[in-house]
Amino acid sequence: MSSTNLPTTKLPKLTDAEAATAMFEAVRAVAEQSFFAVAEPGDDRTFHAAAAKVPRWLVATVRFEQGPIAGAVSCTLPENLANGLFDAFTGRDPGEPTPVSTLVHDLVGEFSNMVCGAWLTRVESGRTFTLSHPSVEPAVTPGHAGDMRLVAAIDDLPVAVDLRLRPAQA
Repeated sequence: MSSTNLPTTKLPKLTDAEAATAMFEAVRAVAEQSFFAVAEPGDDRTFHAAAAKVPRWLVATVRFEQGPIAGAVSCTLPENLANGLFDAFTGRDPGEPTPVSTLVHDLVGEFSNMVCGAWLTRVESGRTFTLSHPSVEPAVTPGHAGDMRLVAAIDDLPVAVDLRLRPAQA
């Protein structure tokens, strides 16, 4: 069979300006609708200045795959923002004892899962993706950008969302 007879799959542009806008809109929707938080677009200078003041980060990564499209979305946020989002999501009074870290990690994982799903729906609404269980790790820095990095602020605290693309598993 010649290569001209092979079916072709047009891959979407997942790292262009439209995809970045869709990623911010996903972050904004999740923050506002599920966590009663305000999300604002950011820029690198403001992000790095605010990030330098953050003592501890949480990084939640969700992998996605559908046919030839595969990758991961990682949401990196300050631990104190994670605690605030936990309070907003669960209705916990901030005066109550601090929740155990596994509960906060679960919530940050769910935040990342929701952002990934909302973003994929915006950029590829005609596809159904398989999402992995989120993995959450503490970090001392926001790490390196992937194929696309979005910086924003949620409730005036810095947030980075990284997209990393990879070949789909055979």
